[in-house]
Amino acid sequence: MRRTLSGFVLLLTFAALAFAAEPQRSQGVSIHMLPKRVARISGKPWGFFVDYSPKLKAEAAQAVIQTSEGLLAYVLKQDAAVQANGVWIVMTNPDAYSDEEMTLLDEVKSLCRREKIPLFICRASELPHGWKRYDD
Repeated sequence: MRRTLSGFVLLLTFAALAFAAEPQRSQGVSIHMLPKRVARISGKPWGFFVDYSPKLKAEAAQAVIQTSEGLLAYVLKQDAAVQANGVWIVMTNPDAYSDEEMTLLDEVKSLCRREKIPLFICRASELPHGWKRYDD
């Protein structure tokens, strides 16, 4: 009985550690990538719209980022726990983005790989289970 209980406690401990190590969207930087042509129609700026979270450093207005370097700078100014949970980008249909915007996304992927920042991307139509990791 004692062995079984010890084994069970050990299993629970490993499970908790494994779960804790997995990045969580709610604890990271959640972003919606608004295409330029949709932005023009709606009168908004295009780019990476950072979703509000109390875990993020306060900004005067919603952060909208249009360069890979700007996104990296935004992530690096966050607390270490937020950085460890990574960047989560929601996109629409890839055909909605220009070649320039897709190049920008490729630059973000490269920067996250280089800086070892977890990066997850999902099409809005595939939420909540379509997340793919791109920093490995």
